[in-house]
Amino acid sequence: MQTLEPGLKAAIAPAAPPAVLMQTDTNSVLFRLLSMGEDARRNQYAGAERQLMPRELVSTILRAMRMRDPAGLLHSQRMAVISSGVAKLLGWTDEQRRQLEIAAILHEIGKLGIPDHILHKPGKLSSEEYDFVLQHQHAGVSMLQAFHTDPTVIAMLTTLHHDLSGSNAHMEVPGQPIDLPLGPRILAVADAYDSLNTVKPYRRGMTHAESITTLLEKSGRRYDENIVRTLNRWYENEGSALFRLTESFYDSDRTPEISQEHRDDVALLSQFIGVLFQFQHLYDGFFLLDARENYCIWSDGMPSLTGLPVQQVLRRSWQTADVLLAPLTDEQATSTERDDTLVAQAIRSGRSSFTSRLCRVSGTSHLKVDVYTMPITGPGQKVAGVMQLLRNKTGVRRQTREVVELKIAAMRDPLTGVANRGQLESQLRHLMEEFNAQDGTRHLSVIFLDVDHFKRINDTHGHQVGDQVLVDLARLLQHETYSAEVIGRYGGEEFVIVCPDTDLESAVRRAERLRVSIMKSSIGGMSNLSVTSSFGVATGRRNDTVKSLLDRADACLYNAKAAGRNRTCRESDLDTATAVEPGLGEEEKIRISESNGLFHFSDRVEVSTSLEITAMKLRAFISEHRGVVVDQEKGKMQIRLGTPGFFGHWGKTTARQPVDLRISFETTRNARSPHEKIRTHRLVTVEIHSQGKVPGMDHFAARCLSLMRDLKAFLQGS
Repeated sequence: MQTLEPGLKAAIAPAAPPAVLMQTDTNSVLFRLLSMGEDARRNQYAGAERQLMPRELVSTILRAMRMRDPAGLLHSQRMAVISSGVAKLLGWTDEQRRQLEIAAILHEIGKLGIPDHILHKPGKLSSEEYDFVLQHQHAGVSMLQAFHTDPTVIAMLTTLHHDLSGSNAHMEVPGQPIDLPLGPRILAVADAYDSLNTVKPYRRGMTHAESITTLLEKSGRRYDENIVRTLNRWYENEGSALFRLTESFYDSDRTPEISQEHRDDVALLSQFIGVLFQFQHLYDGFFLLDARENYCIWSDGMPSLTGLPVQQVLRRSWQTADVLLAPLTDEQATSTERDDTLVAQAIRSGRSSFTSRLCRVSGTSHLKVDVYTMPITGPGQKVAGVMQLLRNKTGVRRQTREVVELKIAAMRDPLTGVANRGQLESQLRHLMEEFNAQDGTRHLSVIFLDVDHFKRINDTHGHQVGDQVLVDLARLLQHETYSAEVIGRYGGEEFVIVCPDTDLESAVRRAERLRVSIMKSSIGGMSNLSVTSSFGVATGRRNDTVKSLLDRADACLYNAKAAGRNRTCRESDLDTATAVEPGLGEEEKIRISESNGLFHFSDRVEVSTSLEITAMKLRAFISEHRGVVVDQEKGKMQIRLGTPGFFGHWGKTTARQPVDLRISFETTRNARSPHEKIRTHRLVTVEIHSQGKVPGMDHFAARCLSLMRDLKAFLQGS
């Protein structure tokens, strides 16, 4: 139960009507918001230095937050102390730390508009309640924009609820990966840490050690491991500062009486957030202009409708190219004149309008939207600003938390949390389109890596240790790479790192740094386990496709494994070096050889499904690759893929690179020790034989590695 202060008890008791009658219609509320925003703009420059937010306005907001949720305000203050302490250890300047502290204090400003039955609920919020609170938070950030809060603070609050990859269904810029800055990462860790430490009606508060352990377990996806460890270091030196901000030190008897003026301030702020919440809930994006046609609000949904993030819009004037709206039919000509825009018409006429338009997102991409444009008028019906609201008619952006989580889960590998194969190829496709559009003026490289002797790790230590190796490896890759890079699990023990704006030399150096880090790190949780990886690096060429670039990187990876493992092979090595005999150990069951100009390759795949289901998956693989079954008998199958050119030579496409696949099925049962339960192993043995005239072993190896990667994806479900 929350203990009410004496002033709050008076606030909820019957009282005389307020001295000033508060207007409740939308136009009046928005006009008052614009007026307060204009006052805030002038007050920011009243002193010797520009303020991040006018002090008087900050005081008003803090009083309101203290009235609505005293415990929540203390949480925000503790979060500010933690964030500032961590930032200091990370070398932030005093100005940067001030911005971080303000963001921490205001990160729950949306609570001013949340009803008490949700705000003080003695239990966990449901998915619907969580979405309700989150949209109020976005509405609160919109209000702070109108108050001319520092853009850096706004940017931190806008991305606070994103994970480390920038994923968030409420704010997406199509085709543009989000680089999550350090500020929101610090705030997210500080917020989670204090929440874990705080006693809730439905759970106990964790100790410092328990909280750090929990955050480290979730690092790599939601939380930055470096920041978690820095927080732990700060706590050891200065953690006592948090004891001054605990609820036991909060003396409600010393709280001064709350004046009617302060109550009116709380009501007004709640009213602002309530109206903005309605816009947030009912429309996919909106923006607000003041009398000088400067942006006051650019909602979190506008980037997905226009491609413009909030940082590029705030504190500048409206331009006709910001929101490009075209007629739905070709019969209507698209005018680019300023006076013909819906915004200009609303300013000129003072009347609202509603219409449907095509909104250009980027390039040739358009969305069909409903556009509601309304002027904000003051005394004498003078236009003081314009609000434009857009609703996407081709889809629904607002989704429940459960749908958002399912959407994000569909893009991630369930074991390691990095991008799965589909999402990896999708992002690489976007980057490849940009690369080809730049006509060779930019770089794009790919690093393909594979855990050495992974099957031996599983057989010796068990699949649980093998899974932990993959989890630890993914976390190390996230820790050691830059935020603009894309990390994905391609299948089994294979990972791919996509490096935008990175040439071959830089990518090779990055791969070598990762290789050494993996070799020196403790991966898998066992002291007697030494894990190494092999790397292949390729860089984009003109007219490359996703498949051609990945195939070259995969072939380089094969060369690295063939040359002895725990090394990096670059694309230039693949082009100029002679073929390296694999020399692989007996345990891998992999062979490549040449006889009379024909090449032979073999591999074995362990599957967990029955042989009947495996055969069904194999037929799907044959259909996907347009193969032909040449021969079939019990437990064996021969497949032909591709056809040679007119003169029998291999071509550049896989359709012109013919091979024969001879596949056999086998089931074995054994145990590693007399005390262990007998396990069933179902194996698929694959032999690949070249057909036609192959240019060389490297080309055959690349073809085989590509086929085996796809075959494993079908058989193992990766």
